Amino acid sequence: MSGAREIAEKAVDNIEELLSDMFAGDYADNEVSLGVLVSGKEEIQVQLKVTRSPSDFIDTDYSDWDASIKQL
Repeated sequence: MSGAREIAEKAVDNIEELLSDMFAGDYADNEVSLGVLVSGKEEIQVQLKVTRSPSDFIDTDYSDWDASIKQL
């Protein structure tokens, strides 16, 4: 498995805690670093961010809207 996939898998272990902390503290968003990838001399930080601020939403065109929108 690639390092990128290994780091991305950490999102599963962090998502519920991020959401719980966000709601408990009434924060607009919450984020955590999942790790760092190294490519030559460049470092790339992989982040997981949850937000309820529509102005911070990323424009996207989900390939499957039904599978991409879930009840919490």
